[in-house]
Amino acid sequence: MRTASGEFYDRIESAFLMMAPVKITIPVSDYEKVERYYKDVLQFELQEDLFFLPNGARDVALKLLIVDAASRETSPPRRHFPIFSFLLHSNFMSYCDKLMSRGAVFESVISHPGGYYALLSDPEGNQFEVECENFDEVNKGVDPFSWPFYKRY
Repeated sequence: MRTASGEFYDRIESAFLMMAPVKITIPVSDYEKVERYYKDVLQFELQEDLFFLPNGARDVALKLLIVDAASRETSPPRRHFPIFSFLLHSNFMSYCDKLMSRGAVFESVISHPGGYYALLSDPEGNQFEVECENFDEVNKGVDPFSWPFYKRY
């Protein structure tokens, strides 16, 4: 027999898992600046204190963790490995073009036989990847050859 309190805790746990069973913590010192970047530039959806990917996925969310600048300076040297990666289904070049127009900082955009890959950095230097296995592109007017960080293999 289930008790009322047991059902209550089951509902809380279920709601928590529905929010995002996987959370990726991103260290930041300027919360407001990075929050605007993920919301306004990258178009992530903010719900409570979690950022959900713009591709509609709800099983993974980002959570910003405030770390003071002094801690960042005295911590071991930062390794520049991507913190997270997400997949687009199509229109990769249009997506990158839109992000650039909003101020996104790209390290590289690569076209390869298996699709596309982009490496970006947020305002705090945290890197992440965007990938797409599909060459479908609605906007044929995007010219990635004009981007200094574009490579085609």
